[in-house]
Amino acid sequence: SNTDPVGAPERAPDVPFLSFAPLQNAVATLTVSAKALDGVYATAIANPATLTAARAATVNAALQGAEQTLLGSPGLPGRPWYRHLIYAPGLYTGYGAKTMPGVREAIEEHRWQEAGDFILQTAAALEAYSKTLDAATAALK
Repeated sequence: SNTDPVGAPERAPDVPFLSFAPLQNAVATLTVSAKALDGVYATAIANPATLTAARAATVNAALQGAEQTLLGSPGLPGRPWYRHLIYAPGLYTGYGAKTMPGVREAIEEHRWQEAGDFILQTAAALEAYSKTLDAATAALK
């Protein structure tokens, strides 16, 4: 016979509402910026005479710091040396990458305020990245 009492598990606290709208808006903006750059780049390489060394240098300068716009400060919780907001090794996955690690891991760990903060920080990084693409697009026009 079983002498251990069995009962219903303790109810988990309710999950608060998280607004992903800033992140969704930033992704939509990035999509538009990337498509615009793809279009002018295709035109530029189809007409190599229009892509002067000066224009190429301007485009390269615009894109050179693009990746740095995706870095957060001070870094990811528990490992501040990882600052990339779009992908990073997971806290418990070794080198297995996690996308949007600040948002994702905060949700997984039920740190709701932190998740909301990382949604805003990641959205701002994507918007900054879009601006670098827009600068490159303008240089190619």
